[in-house]
Amino acid sequence: MKSLGRKPEGTRLERIKTSPRWAGDRFHNVHKSIPGLRDWNASMPSISDFMCGGERRVPRGPLPSMNPLEAWARPPGSGVRATWLGHSPMVAPLTSAS
Repeated sequence: MKSLGRKPEGTRLERIKTSPRWAGDRFHNVHKSIPGLRDWNASMPSISDFMCGGERRVPRGPLPSMNPLEAWARPPGSGVRATWLGHSPMVAPLTSAS
């Protein structure tokens, strides 16, 4: 697999080398994988498999949605609110305006 980004150098490389997970040429997992978690003989799915293959890819009906503005107008009891917008959640601590 092609590496993401560029090769580390300078202070970033030095920081990497001090990691307990650095094995001299790459990072390694210090914890054993659970047996059977991954079948190493199975082929890895491609982007095409994720996007176009397998199970039904079109929703059976409209996806539920709501306008969050009314809920955002009321402060949550916990002081923290998480709102799912599209494919990513947004989590932000709320501050009182007092």
